[in-house]
Amino acid sequence: MQGFSLGPALLLVMLGIGSSTAIGAPQDKTEKVQCSKLQSRMDELRLRRRMGYTAKQGRVSKQKLSALEAEYRARCR
Repeated sequence: MQGFSLGPALLLVMLGIGSSTAIGAPQDKTEKVQCSKLQSRMDELRLRRRMGYTAKQGRVSKQKLSALEAEYRARCR
């Protein structure tokens, strides 16, 4: 009795391992650029927060950072 075997490429495709991008990962160059810009904006905001701020500035920057992080998670990861 001969066993049933799949070719390695077909097996990878069936398991979903053959795809080069993860679900939710940037698909093309423009999305990668947008993700890079989002990351830069988050880094800049974190830097400004480390420099000191008033209570109101702290609340506003925290909200902005939270929104940027949520957008980054949704688009880029």
